[in-house]
Amino acid sequence: MPSLSPNGGVFGAVGSLKNFVNVVKEVDFEEVRARAERVPAIIVISSDADHAFEAAKDIFGDRPERYIELKGVPAGDSVRLDAHRYDMVVVYDPERTSLLDRVRQATSGFEGKLYFLAASLPGPRTPAEQVRLEMVTAQPDLAPAMGRFFPDFRAAATKAIVDETCRANAQFALVSNVPAIVPVLGGFIAAGADLVVLTKNQIMMCYKLAALHGKDLHDQTRIITELVPVVGAGFLWRTAAREATSFLPLAAGTIPKVAIAYAGTMAMGWAADFYYRYGKKPTKAQLSEFTKRATEIAQSIPLPGRDDAQRALKDPDATEAIDVTPRTTASDEPERTEAIR
Repeated sequence: MPSLSPNGGVFGAVGSLKNFVNVVKEVDFEEVRARAERVPAIIVISSDADHAFEAAKDIFGDRPERYIELKGVPAGDSVRLDAHRYDMVVVYDPERTSLLDRVRQATSGFEGKLYFLAASLPGPRTPAEQVRLEMVTAQPDLAPAMGRFFPDFRAAATKAIVDETCRANAQFALVSNVPAIVPVLGGFIAAGADLVVLTKNQIMMCYKLAALHGKDLHDQTRIITELVPVVGAGFLWRTAAREATSFLPLAAGTIPKVAIAYAGTMAMGWAADFYYRYGKKPTKAQLSEFTKRATEIAQSIPLPGRDDAQRALKDPDATEAIDVTPRTTASDEPERTEAIR
């Protein structure tokens, strides 16, 4: 059975440039590219056109009218809106005219598209920063396009993409680790193919980050292979394994793959964001710092024990109830890269 040892094993499956490129060739980028190159259909509604423009500029940056539809609805008027036309509907009501309730009535059944810009908020984030994060977290498929067309969204979109991939990889690592508790048969089932799947998810994450930073998306192989010297292919997996095994208990008798998957993915996301943002590789010290911080976050994941694994084996759907979100909340990841430049 291949090992997750930092010194070799299945890391070799993706650790070389040739094998890494082979994995890239198996990934279908077209759907992500098509979404990333299409401007999301967004409308901002307020009590008048001036307030709508003010809100749109605050959220989306200068000249929002290029891409954003603006609509003024005076107090007391009903809202007429074809919600099918829009990916996102933003409401700004500084005069408290119950506009949000009226828009909800007009968009009944499409509440997932509806976002409210508060006039003020407690805490470190501004209302615009908060609503940006809410928008891309609720609709992560649109995060690459939001960052691509609206640079003010790049911090929030990066966080949404990296966090989503971390959770997906941690969940997959959890599920793929379940067979390892089955004698003999489990060893064959969990024999390294999972790492290839995790790497494919990371590749797609990096492609999405390239998209939101405005890169040419048609040469997918070039986009990803240029990242090999940035993230060191299997380097972050090996480093994450070393970090994770230094403080995490064994899960179901194996190295804690959930934490490794989460930390390795997060560190790679930060490294890719750094590269696309600044146009240069992070240093080895910076990569190590990314991995250290990501592993500290992964430490707070409530890893399941043997009983959870046995339950998941009997009922695969049961794993949906296992939360792989860290108990603590990380600070904004792009700010982390700024801090260690």
